[in-house]
Amino acid sequence: MPLLFHTIAVEPARWIPQRTSQDLLTLLPAIADAGFDRVEVFEPHLTSAPGTPDIRDAFRSSHLSPEILSSYLKLNPAETSSELLVARLQEIRTRIDYYGFRAIRLFPGAGMQPSDKAAIAAFIGQLQQVVSALPDTEILLETHDGSFADDPEVIVRIVRDFNAPTVGLLFQPTFFRAADALRQFALQQPFIRHVHLQNRRPDGSFAPLSKGVTPWDRILPNLNPGVGATLEFVPVGICQPDQFDLSATLREAQSEAAYIREIWPGI
Repeated sequence: MPLLFHTIAVEPARWIPQRTSQDLLTLLPAIADAGFDRVEVFEPHLTSAPGTPDIRDAFRSSHLSPEILSSYLKLNPAETSSELLVARLQEIRTRIDYYGFRAIRLFPGAGMQPSDKAAIAAFIGQLQQVVSALPDTEILLETHDGSFADDPEVIVRIVRDFNAPTVGLLFQPTFFRAADALRQFALQQPFIRHVHLQNRRPDGSFAPLSKGVTPWDRILPNLNPGVGATLEFVPVGICQPDQFDLSATLREAQSEAAYIREIWPGI
């Protein structure tokens, strides 16, 4: 059961138009020095090029394994036409092969309503194109708000009925309330292939994993064998780019990782 580090956790520009303010050539050795050996990569950190030799060399020299590509491919026909989807999938496949990713994270129907049956059918058609284009890559559909995952039962039905061996769920609470998170987990547990670790306070602000509203100590030990997790957000790193402190963020990430290993033996 691997514990990954997400490069988005050390990217304070993640939610503003510039998207990136940190360079992977600097981040990768620092992440490795903090004790992590596997990463999930925020796709904008790889620039617009399908492959960059300096970055690939940095993975190798830092002894970091790029496990999951956290992609922002939009499986929504209103935003991604068939022609654009073909082009993006070709680019993504080149990137996966070049760096050696084993899995890709996708939003399941971003901007689409779980009550819209026509939208679900369109999404499934595009998902089939993804599976066909990436036959050797695990497809992780994140239970992220603002998508079909807003209804935990709908995203379960989609994955269950699609019934492809490479397609599963990447679990994070869709609603940051303990009772709702536990109900969501109970429903989705058989389909979970990976987990994104973050936590929130009741007001929605980020909290340490041990102190927020999501009871990870009641969720993680009950995952199926072999399921891993990614440390996604670190509270001290949620700031503006000019306030970001890489060293402080990585120190807190080490503390968060220690907590996860304490409550989830074997990770």
